[in-house]
Amino acid sequence: ASKVIAVALLPVYTRYVSPAGYGTVELLANLVIFVSIVVRFGMIESFIRYYFIDEDADRRDALARRTAGFLLLSTTVAAAAAAAAAVPLSRLVLGHRDVPDLLIAVLGLWAFTNLELAYGLLRVDERIRTYATASLINVGLTIVSSVVLVVGLHKGYRGLLIGNYGATTLVLFGLWWMMRDRLLNTRAVGDRLSVLLRFGLPTVPAEASVFALNLVDRYYLYHHRSPAAAGIY
Repeated sequence: ASKVIAVALLPVYTRYVSPAGYGTVELLANLVIFVSIVVRFGMIESFIRYYFIDEDADRRDALARRTAGFLLLSTTVAAAAAAAAAVPLSRLVLGHRDVPDLLIAVLGLWAFTNLELAYGLLRVDERIRTYATASLINVGLTIVSSVVLVVGLHKGYRGLLIGNYGATTLVLFGLWWMMRDRLLNTRAVGDRLSVLLRFGLPTVPAEASVFALNLVDRYYLYHHRSPAAAGIY
């Protein structure tokens, strides 16, 4: 979906957003993914693993409920902490005080991480049509809102960030509503969190270190060359 969005919005990127602005978008977007890997504690990997070793429907629902609840808690705590420290974090990440951009990224972290699990639920159930529909809606909302914000309202690179993470948030709420009966199913008790974390946590360092390679070059160019150089890169 992200590749489709990138191609569809290429005229917007090249005409209405400066290289420096696009450098900021890329830096924050990659940072969101990196932090997401950390704050989900490998729970999505654990969910997929334990889902397929238990064929009881109620226990699978309990596993989904427990995983979704844990991610909602962990991402909310992380988002609240980041929002509270928005000023120093924005200086660390962007090199200057920029609270609005940092807060948009915080929303992106919260929505993106929880949406990954919602998509995971659709994939393990092989609900291909629903998954494809949700993905296409996400793409469509992102493209339309980004064009309106950037071209129509002249919000620049910030319009791209709001359009992207705003659409992600709306799709997440829609999937939560659609799966509400399953996520609120209390008929069975799933595996303990300690069991899920014992499998998931060891996957975090490897996944985070690999993805860090996508972040470190952008961060270096952004701070030691210029945001424009990072955008062109």
